[in-house]
Amino acid sequence: MKRLIHNIRIKLGLYDLRKECAKWVAKNIGEDYVKEFLAKYDDINRGTPIGGMAETVAFLGMIERIRKEI
Repeated sequence: MKRLIHNIRIKLGLYDLRKECAKWVAKNIGEDYVKEFLAKYDDINRGTPIGGMAETVAFLGMIERIRKEI
């Protein structure tokens, strides 16, 4: 039942992208990188730069990839 509700929320776009990205990072990259990812995610949403242009573009590209996979 919980999985059904989760799938309905994803189809309707009613999900927390931050949590979904954290799950993806833990699964595909490793648990060690979740805190770093969340810190960068929060910085991006606050408008704080996270590094150079290349790092920012790569990070945003990763978020878009995760969003499409959901």
